[in-house]
Amino acid sequence: MTRQPDFSSAPRTSRVPLFQHLALAACALVAIAAAVLAYQARGEAHAATRRLAEVSREVDAAKGRVQALEARARVAGAGMLAPEDAPPARIVAEVASLLPDDVRLERIAIDYRRGGVLELLVVAHDARAWDRLLQQLEAAPRIREVEPGPEARAAEVRSLVRARWATGPR
Repeated sequence: MTRQPDFSSAPRTSRVPLFQHLALAACALVAIAAAVLAYQARGEAHAATRRLAEVSREVDAAKGRVQALEARARVAGAGMLAPEDAPPARIVAEVASLLPDDVRLERIAIDYRRGGVLELLVVAHDARAWDRLLQQLEAAPRIREVEPGPEARAAEVRSLVRARWATGPR
């Protein structure tokens, strides 16, 4: 049996049920919400990428500081003094400030590998000036382990003084 066409004079109206309209509207709302959420997620991803780059730069900088500190610790552990902790100009200036007027410094040697050992060749006008020099060296906050060398107190005193430069206060 075949279906015959309807030739009635009244136009046929096709009615879509209400639930189909509601389902179509719900699908449209879900699609719009998904698009908005995707756009927000994209923005968050860009922000996270920027923050990751910033943190990576901070980590690289921290690694550089850690390597510098480890190198200093190796130097300190080996009994060495780093020249950046005690530049020669600072050591010479401080030793020169400790000299009494009638004492002159003829030579200074700084051995960084032996922990900042100083060798000072000094000439004092007399024994009293020599004694004042030793007192000032022993009282200096950055000079430790002062060991005066042999001395002859007949006239001027010429001697070698050994000491150690310390980076921290006493």
